[in-house]
Amino acid sequence: MKKIQYLLITMLLFLQGCSNVLDKKPLDIISDAVVWSDPKLIDAYLADLYYRVDFIEIRGNFAEQTSFAMIASMGGEGRSFGTHHQSYVASTTVITSAGIPSELDYWNYKNIRDCNYFIEKLKDSPLDQAIIAQRTAEVRFLRAYMYFQMVIRFGGVPIITKALDMNATPDEIYVPRDSEKAVYDFIINEMNDIIQVLPPTYTAKDKGRPTKWAAYALQSRAAIYAASIAKYGQQQRNGLLGFPASDVERYATISYDASKAIIGNQIHALYERQTDPVLNFQNLFVDESADNKEVIMAEVYDYAKNRAHAFTLRAMSHDFNGTWASMCYMYDFVERFEFADGSPGNKISRAQLTANEWSSAELFGNRDPRFKASVFYPESPWQGGKTYFHSRTIRDGKTYTSGTAEDGWPYQSIARNNQRTGFMVKKRCNESLKTTTVINDQTDYIIFRLGEIYLNLAEAAYYKGLTGEALNALNRVRQRAQMPAKTTINEAIIQNERLVELTWENQSYWDIKRWRIAKNLLNGVRMAGLQYTYNYNTKKYKITITNAEGVARTFLDRNYYLPIGVNRVSENPKFVENPDY
Repeated sequence: MKKIQYLLITMLLFLQGCSNVLDKKPLDIISDAVVWSDPKLIDAYLADLYYRVDFIEIRGNFAEQTSFAMIASMGGEGRSFGTHHQSYVASTTVITSAGIPSELDYWNYKNIRDCNYFIEKLKDSPLDQAIIAQRTAEVRFLRAYMYFQMVIRFGGVPIITKALDMNATPDEIYVPRDSEKAVYDFIINEMNDIIQVLPPTYTAKDKGRPTKWAAYALQSRAAIYAASIAKYGQQQRNGLLGFPASDVERYATISYDASKAIIGNQIHALYERQTDPVLNFQNLFVDESADNKEVIMAEVYDYAKNRAHAFTLRAMSHDFNGTWASMCYMYDFVERFEFADGSPGNKISRAQLTANEWSSAELFGNRDPRFKASVFYPESPWQGGKTYFHSRTIRDGKTYTSGTAEDGWPYQSIARNNQRTGFMVKKRCNESLKTTTVINDQTDYIIFRLGEIYLNLAEAAYYKGLTGEALNALNRVRQRAQMPAKTTINEAIIQNERLVELTWENQSYWDIKRWRIAKNLLNGVRMAGLQYTYNYNTKKYKITITNAEGVARTFLDRNYYLPIGVNRVSENPKFVENPDY
């Protein structure tokens, strides 16, 4: 396996043009002695570890990249277009012990073994001790991040911190699961150690590496998860899953302290470069300049270096794109966005919605600016034009489903826009990316940002009984969006603000599970969307509420943890499956 790994490193260096390094040894193998004494080879190994962490959700079909919708679909935020896509199938199918779809799964022990191997070998490297310490801290961060991705799915998993030998005994290989509490403690403690080692900033060429603030951010996120599971969950399997209720205060304090450290560091600040709150929030996710101080850590993409994805191409409307698009849709989850005056997003009842005609401005023009920055809706502006979702136009009593009016009004939107939910995902789309058939979106993927940290602080402070501080932290996020301040705070307000601010950032599914509200939100529910008929004479829409999913969902108590899976349990005699699978 080492030979394969080093061959991969050699190939990576070849692609990067490091011919002087390749001259050192034959191309088919590079010895340990050479690798661990050469900074370029070490960084090539490390680059491969970063790549295999899977920060961004690109799994399965790389060409279509529908896995972007997996976590959003599972959490009821939206869906991908095709009923055959794994993300849609996973969210509308009963999960059993047979296992979970590959795009939802995360069992990254191969990479964890390579992280352990890296740490062990680098320890005895002749390199400068400062380099050894920093690179080791980076790898410990990556390893902890991967454990976080596993613990939020499965609860307790084995904590392995040494590279097992290929000839290890069965007792060494087949280890039992550590408790969920132990895994969270491992992540938190690892961050405590490396915070002292990682630098506060990097130069531009090292963008994408974790700073000490990224370590605080992972600690902030992990600890608030642990606190909420202790508050709302219960211990199962003799402590393998869950936390004692008495742990709420401890983990809330850890998240609180980590969040305060980041907010008070004078390095990171909420993104507020534009006075228009819609444009400001939209640009937050695509502005990669040094002036975007909100980003704490991002996965860097560069098309010139063969690192690109297709989020914008797969999300925006097909009529603005020369290839398959319109893959990412939003459900009636959009009602969580309040109106601009702070009134509830669902204040227009379903009966009112379908009984009357509505202009786009009446329904959507006076919503929370984050709605207009995150959602494509009827007549929303994009690249100098507008997006349309109506399936037909009524004019002078006649119905039109094709053609264009003399003023340029299309009698019907492009088909993929009117076939699913009536809303599409605008958040994280890069408006500067024009029509193309190439996967060339090099927009960085934000892993941690300050907006989340403020919300972690609000939740942690609330758990600690510091309601005034919780309210201030939550209102700071609303202030940036130019939304009216809340005057009271409770769990529902905290949860809704987080779901709105972080929608389609691969967090909501895990949030509603750790709060133990997923069963109420998802079980027996068939997500809805809107269909629009445009009245050309009144310039308004007649709206029909439609089922956006083929079946009602099933979310049982057991689904707060995903199954380890029959294959993994059968392979390891020391594994215990999660309850009721």
